[in-house]
Amino acid sequence: MTTTVAFSFPWGLYHATPWGHDVNEAVVEWPPSPWRLLRALYATWRWRSPELESSTLERLLGALAAPPAYLLPPYVEAHTRHYMPMPDERDRRTKVFDAFMVFERDAAALVRWPGELDLEARSALAVLVGGLSYLGRADSICEARLVQDAGVLESPDQEYWLEPSGHSEPSETAEFMAPAIRLLAPRLPLDLAALTVRTTAVRASGHTIPQGARWVTYRRPIPAEPQSLPPKVFHRRPTAVRWAFASPARPSIRAAVAMGDVLRQACLSRFGRRFSGSVSPILAGKDASGGPLIDHRHAHYLAVDSDGDRLVDHLVVWAPGGLSPREVSALADLDRLVGFGHVSDFRPGRLGLEAVGEAGAVAPELTGPCRTWRSLTPFAPPRHAHKRQPWDLHVCEQVEEELQHRGFPAPRSVCLVQGDWLSYRRYQIREHLEDGRRAAGIEISFNQEVEGPLGLGSLSHFGLGLFVPAGG
Repeated sequence: MTTTVAFSFPWGLYHATPWGHDVNEAVVEWPPSPWRLLRALYATWRWRSPELESSTLERLLGALAAPPAYLLPPYVEAHTRHYMPMPDERDRRTKVFDAFMVFERDAAALVRWPGELDLEARSALAVLVGGLSYLGRADSICEARLVQDAGVLESPDQEYWLEPSGHSEPSETAEFMAPAIRLLAPRLPLDLAALTVRTTAVRASGHTIPQGARWVTYRRPIPAEPQSLPPKVFHRRPTAVRWAFASPARPSIRAAVAMGDVLRQACLSRFGRRFSGSVSPILAGKDASGGPLIDHRHAHYLAVDSDGDRLVDHLVVWAPGGLSPREVSALADLDRLVGFGHVSDFRPGRLGLEAVGEAGAVAPELTGPCRTWRSLTPFAPPRHAHKRQPWDLHVCEQVEEELQHRGFPAPRSVCLVQGDWLSYRRYQIREHLEDGRRAAGIEISFNQEVEGPLGLGSLSHFGLGLFVPAGG
């Protein structure tokens, strides 16, 4: 019996630099080395599945330390060249290569380890591969799944498994094989401490590879002839991008509008730099003439408190109308928010891309479904109250109008919630304190479960008026 995992790359691209090579050598590690695969599983356990027992993880990784076999889809090697300015007074430029593999978007690479896992280890592996968001470089977005029957995925285009040295294919296939390649793999038995050692520590020790690693020889198919590939499009456009936000002093959720405002400006700037100064209507929220889009299908820039400590720990861009491949590639390239030192409640920090996809999978804490929704940030009515109209009545009417305008069912009830809602930022960075909108906390109940995200009212595209599921 064997254990097989299928890896696919929704963007059709895979970037990874082999051990011992410089990124500018334009060499791609393909297939992913056994060492890389085990480190990816370990990292997923630490960051996304810490509930798994460490003893189970050690047993699992120990069983997967034997060199696997690979079944690879057709691919094309490609690269781009960029001339990057050097940071000195001479304004020199250096050529930078970005090498990658290109596949069909629905293609899958199979990795098969010898031996069968026990039920507990197999369940742990299913959890870990389900949480794997990228493999190789961070923009190599990856989807992985545990395969019950590897035979169902084989096709005429996938003719043979690549076995480690000593398990070669029959000689008649030799003409279809490229020269042997070396992949880094763990020594047996697995040394978990060696697997998790940092690259800088290996270099500082004077070794060329980690002490618990070894080279294993494989042969791979000759890549397909380079060809003009058709434009890549998403069959279903992703609607959300999520980053983890890290800062020495994380901002309060009260600063959601400031964080959303800066995130929007950073996204627009990155898109413009990548695409010759062009502007994305979806990211900008404006049409070609500069007029505002009014259908609320464009991007919302949301600050998220996922652990309930009232501090921002994640940022999300959500566009109900979907994001194009160009928009996604620009957002995926964003790695920090800086500047704006004059904004008292904004905090600069680093961004770590976590997920791209449908909002329900990317930001489940914002999507429900749920019958009762409560303000994470206060709701600011988009219109002024009529003369002598009570504030409470005006707010409830505006919530109902906003829900109807955005296609939600009529609520069963809308009520105000007590809280320090006026301590939240209620104006954009370019505005002044006196421009702050009057706002209130709201609880909305529906007769049936409603799926979010649910953002209503003035500045909802900057994170104001954001609701979260409250049970019920």
